[in-house]
Amino acid sequence: MAARTTSMHNRMYGSQHQKLRAWWDEQIQAAARPQCYRCAEPIGPGKAWQLDHMDDGPRAWVPIDQDRWPSHKACNLGAGAAKGNARRGATIFGSDHAPDPALQISSLSEPAEPSPVDPRLAWTPSDLRFYPWLADLADVPEDASAPLMMSPVPDDAVCSYAWDGCTHAPAGGTGIAWIEQTQKITLRWWQRLSVTRQLEHRADLSLCFREKDESAPRRSGKSIGMKGQALWRLQFGEVLFGEVQTIIHTGSDMAICREIQRQAWRWSESVQWVVTRGNGKEAIETPAGDRWLVRAQDAVYGYDVCLGMVDEVWNVKPDTVSEGLEPATLERQSPQLVLTSTAHRRATSLMRSKLVAAMSLADPGTLLLLWGAPMGSDPSDPAVWRAASPYWSEDRAQYIAAKYAKAASGQDDPEFDDPDPMKGFEAQYLNIWRVKEPRQVGRPVVDSEAWGRIIGTIPERVPDAVAMESWFDEGVSVARAWVQADGPVIVAVVDCPDMPTAVETAASYGSDTIRAGASLAEHAAWESQGIEPEKATGGVRANVAELAAALKEHRFVHARSGVLTEQVLALRVAEGVDGPRVVSKGRADAVKAAVWAVTAALEVGTYNVMDSIL
Repeated sequence: MAARTTSMHNRMYGSQHQKLRAWWDEQIQAAARPQCYRCAEPIGPGKAWQLDHMDDGPRAWVPIDQDRWPSHKACNLGAGAAKGNARRGATIFGSDHAPDPALQISSLSEPAEPSPVDPRLAWTPSDLRFYPWLADLADVPEDASAPLMMSPVPDDAVCSYAWDGCTHAPAGGTGIAWIEQTQKITLRWWQRLSVTRQLEHRADLSLCFREKDESAPRRSGKSIGMKGQALWRLQFGEVLFGEVQTIIHTGSDMAICREIQRQAWRWSESVQWVVTRGNGKEAIETPAGDRWLVRAQDAVYGYDVCLGMVDEVWNVKPDTVSEGLEPATLERQSPQLVLTSTAHRRATSLMRSKLVAAMSLADPGTLLLLWGAPMGSDPSDPAVWRAASPYWSEDRAQYIAAKYAKAASGQDDPEFDDPDPMKGFEAQYLNIWRVKEPRQVGRPVVDSEAWGRIIGTIPERVPDAVAMESWFDEGVSVARAWVQADGPVIVAVVDCPDMPTAVETAASYGSDTIRAGASLAEHAAWESQGIEPEKATGGVRANVAELAAALKEHRFVHARSGVLTEQVLALRVAEGVDGPRVVSKGRADAVKAAVWAVTAALEVGTYNVMDSIL
């Protein structure tokens, strides 16, 4: 396996996107320090970055023969979040809150509405077009709806085995094309999206996701994807991952699991695979010993699991996964656990907890794909039915209308399996999960949509003030600020790895006013530049309070600085016995430097503006 992986890794990746990314990575590692497309600040080695899509006009420094340019990861995500929220008004299921289109800035004395869902989960077509394997899926066709929530593409993803252009897939083995050709079907848009995301892989050919949590309304076609994925893994898993494959398939209803596999029996026999039909012993086995086994919830123990599939998880015991399947994936090569289910009011804790964990984005190895309606949606509205459905047709519209009419009249429906017909309808056909939102301590100071609307352009002149602060050994933030004659102060922040670099950067700006945190003002690096900075004071709490006030009073705009955007959106505050306090634990040096720079600029910048006018 090792020899084969090395051989394939050395092959030229066919995507222009990947060639360009590799070229930029060389420039960054060589300390060429290209500028971020979003904020114009340099990108240095060790800084998280992504290839950006230049969709709002080229910057002056962008070569005309390039259509991709690196951006700080935080800058790119911040821009995508603002656009995604504006388009979708992203909402978490279990909450009827929708973002207020008005600017939402929180002062420390006035609670702000919490962001209802991480903006990275919102459907953002422009972001998907960054990735060649997703570009054709970014535009949702007329007979489909985008997911309510979808995990972002991992930073280390280079392609997907499902994409026709993937040169790392085995010959004739790109997932979607192979499934459609062998099973003589045409996958729906949402099924292609699901398969493509599931098979995203890294440069070393390993799969990016260890788990996929997928949820959609009833009769959307989830079983088609499960069957196709199982057969593809039987055919190509050993070739790609270097070990015999064992697939364990279980779920709430063994008859349904058996039916999914039964649809593959005839084709499997046509390619000389062995099919076992015995009740409780259902299996498909290849000549190489790869197996797809259908087993009851209590019979999944004792296997090495390369792919675990759990259907209708709402009625599956948590131990089946936590003690049966998950431990069995250890030491496997690119194992995956796929959990799929429609909502149900009597669901066990398994799928509820999986969805909440996936929504937190704490584990980059978990892929969330969720179609459904937010809590509070009008169950009688056909537009809500359609938005919640990954696939739409006139036949589905009529079917759901009939189900709604029965629920509205109070008729019990065995399919709902719920004493409240309307709640059963909402679970089955709007896929509304009644789960608790991920617990977040405190409230945000500003939401991403509001932050995305207060953007300015860096002036082509010396800044009125410069300020800097550090955060232990995690970096030093250097902020610049410019006073405008007809608008708010503009602030930009750059992240430096150490004090000598930060001092050199601050000196290069040429400002007469430079402030530094008290612990930095005495650093020896200042002497080499012949600068004696002013000492800036104030803790995180005081500066966050000043930030909130400045935002509320529209005193400044920002220049899309990645480090500042990341820190501002992560700030959270809560009421304490002595007043509001900061409860977030992350870096705040960029916030402090920005506040100091704006304050200093307002003190001295008025004179500079008058001089330029005169």
